[in-house]
Amino acid sequence: MSSGFYSLSDEQWLLIFSLMDRKFPPERGVPRSDLRKVWNSLLFVLTRGCRWIDLPRDLTVFVPRSTAHKWLKQWSLEGVFDKVMSGLLQIAVHQKRLDLSQIAVDGSFSPLAGRRSGNRARL
Repeated sequence: MSSGFYSLSDEQWLLIFSLMDRKFPPERGVPRSDLRKVWNSLLFVLTRGCRWIDLPRDLTVFVPRSTAHKWLKQWSLEGVFDKVMSGLLQIAVHQKRLDLSQIAVDGSFSPLAGRRSGNRARL
């Protein structure tokens, strides 16, 4: 594995797949990406806070970064990504594995009109 990252166990993968709550059409033409590897890739980037280019090239565990990014964009537009992440958060809170009193919010990357151009919007 890559720097202490463990791929999804069978139990974890079944949980994520059930939270996706999707019926995929039968495959035609080019085979669909291994969705378990896609989630491994997304979780690696999220837990490491790294760039897409830093995604390991181990294709036994991960998919290429362009594939992972494509699925993230599609699932974000369809609401699948939010559904899975909020489902995992709800389960963690219910099982008392997450203490909500210890959460901090960092707004340093918040999109603010004109922020990058040096023209700060007046609030």
